[in-house]
Amino acid sequence: MKKSNFNVGIIFFASIFVFFLLTFPVFAEEKVTGRISSTTGVKLRSGPGTSYDRIAGVPHNARVTILSYVDGGNDSGCEDEWAQIIYDDTNLSYTGYICSTYIEDIETEIVENPTPPASSEMANMTEEEFEAYLDSQGFPESYKVKLRALHKIHPTWIFKGVKTEYTWDEVLSLEGEQGRNLYNVNQSAKEKGLEGYLSTAPGDYDFATDTFFAHDGVYWFQANIQTIGYYIDPRNFLTENYVFMFEDLLYDPSYQNIDTINKILTSEFMQQYSQYFLEAAQTYNVSPMFLASLSRQEVGLSDTNIVTNGKAGVLSDGVDYTGYYNFFNHGASSSPDPKLKSLQAAKEYKWNNPRISIIEGTYLIAYNYIMCGQYTSYFQRFNLSPTATKGIWHQYDTNIISRLSPASTTFSSYRSMGILEQEFSFSIPIYENMPESTTLPNLGNPNNWLKELKVNNTLVTNFSGGTVEYSVTVPYSDSVTIDASTVNSNAKIEGIGQKKLTGDKTTFTITVTAQNGDVKTYNITINREEEENIDEELKYTVTDVLNSSGLKYDDYYLWNITLATDVSGLINILTKDYKTVSINIQNRDNQIKNEGTIVTGDKVTISINGDSKTLEVVIFGDNSGDGNISAIDLLNIQKHILGYTTLLGPYYRATDINKDSNVSAYDLLQVQKHILGYINISQQ
Repeated sequence: MKKSNFNVGIIFFASIFVFFLLTFPVFAEEKVTGRISSTTGVKLRSGPGTSYDRIAGVPHNARVTILSYVDGGNDSGCEDEWAQIIYDDTNLSYTGYICSTYIEDIETEIVENPTPPASSEMANMTEEEFEAYLDSQGFPESYKVKLRALHKIHPTWIFKGVKTEYTWDEVLSLEGEQGRNLYNVNQSAKEKGLEGYLSTAPGDYDFATDTFFAHDGVYWFQANIQTIGYYIDPRNFLTENYVFMFEDLLYDPSYQNIDTINKILTSEFMQQYSQYFLEAAQTYNVSPMFLASLSRQEVGLSDTNIVTNGKAGVLSDGVDYTGYYNFFNHGASSSPDPKLKSLQAAKEYKWNNPRISIIEGTYLIAYNYIMCGQYTSYFQRFNLSPTATKGIWHQYDTNIISRLSPASTTFSSYRSMGILEQEFSFSIPIYENMPESTTLPNLGNPNNWLKELKVNNTLVTNFSGGTVEYSVTVPYSDSVTIDASTVNSNAKIEGIGQKKLTGDKTTFTITVTAQNGDVKTYNITINREEEENIDEELKYTVTDVLNSSGLKYDDYYLWNITLATDVSGLINILTKDYKTVSINIQNRDNQIKNEGTIVTGDKVTISINGDSKTLEVVIFGDNSGDGNISAIDLLNIQKHILGYTTLLGPYYRATDINKDSNVSAYDLLQVQKHILGYINISQQ
């Protein structure tokens, strides 16, 4: 898709606004185009002279739109005037200057309705005319409520509806991709309950350990879909202090000057560079207010920031970054050390003075964003513009709330300067099939998992917080005691305590309510043994269970388990004669293991009648703990014998094939023979 040009003061609209009982004036403007005559093409420059940077190459016979003519002076490199032009490439649109000598076949056409109503016309509209204008822009009623309020306060402001190509569900699906929208939740934010804004999807959060996984730095976590939807929804930010995230980011010399820049860069240190921000704005047709606000957000105002004071010195990578500057923190995202990354980018770009850093940094913003159809701060954060030439992945940062502070700063600066009644133009996106409204999630930790579940002080067999259905067999009695604890201490439990059994099978419900209000329900069915077996069953111990299983054991280890036995198979072996026994299996990381192969290092906890014992599994030959006997285990033995590594605990025991309490070349030979198929290592 060829993008529209948003680097010039004129924005073309194809439609003429016609309304019931009302017709807006039809504006008309001359559009001048010409053909490039140079057979070798021409260089498009950022200013009227050969000393200005090259923006792009314009090929022979390309047609360009001519905006104006400028006298570059005697030393500009062009005997004629310089023409400011728009050149539309296949995927990009460029605005710059070329020598008019190389433009021929100039044509002029009249373009009707090229601009929306001017601010003076907006201010003079009746309520009915303003309503008709909002209709013409396609704003739903849920937008109009807030736009009416803004129009009453600031009648000169122009609101343009931007119909995107996405449905609301498509937006959430695209922006919900892992790592694309992050929220900073440090300890202070956690105490305020902001964990409720985070995603609990796999890869973002572990319910079993109540751990959020950072996707950038230490505290940047994936936002959940409801949070993403709230910050993408433009209606939530149609207020005075936030609407400037929708401001068209083009240079307007009528009010954007050094004074306006200084109102944003309030420190003496940063104000010394205000002229450079203005020069950058003039060169690349970008709002200097936006540039100053962005720089303030990225690097602050202090003279102690090594990214802007030129005094970095030698950093952790051993490189001296003294004299390098990066006023927009280009290249600093997705890093635990953003200042180092920022200065590495500055050195690569050769930004060895503040002016170069600001001018060329602005070019990267203009070239990579505004020229790519991301012509508002909002579209730079959420690349959902219908004129975008790059994919949705092309977004300025991953901080989901990053547009709020610059928008608020811009509003405050404009207010302090008394220029809020200037003509401001806002491009506000509209998505298909939007909900009536969006809200932020509830505050608080989202964990509603149980950490453990006990019946009569015995752990339920292979309990896992993610599994909600359980069946437990108990000796005959009139009641049982159900006890449980939560993973997160802020969660509340209902349904535990002493429970009356109403028959041979009774089901109880346990509910866990997370701090943020999310509820999880567990069901546990108690199967009661027959009354005549009660005296005998209450005598059983863990030793009885182990002796009847056919497995071998000592005070620490459990073995004689056939290679490739799975979790359910081992549980069946241990419970075949004792229905009231509880078995819990954990892996080497102490995580509940409900499926998969039993391997060396697994921990088996056996509980019956208040008696409990935990043993570590030994699979002889499997010293790697993967359930197989392979070259990996052979290598581990070699390293142990040579003293490179030391096998300990169950892994040492699994290596002692002949059980002589010594790992030697004999054990190495036995593993070799097993791998070659000459023998099968005995598990007895």
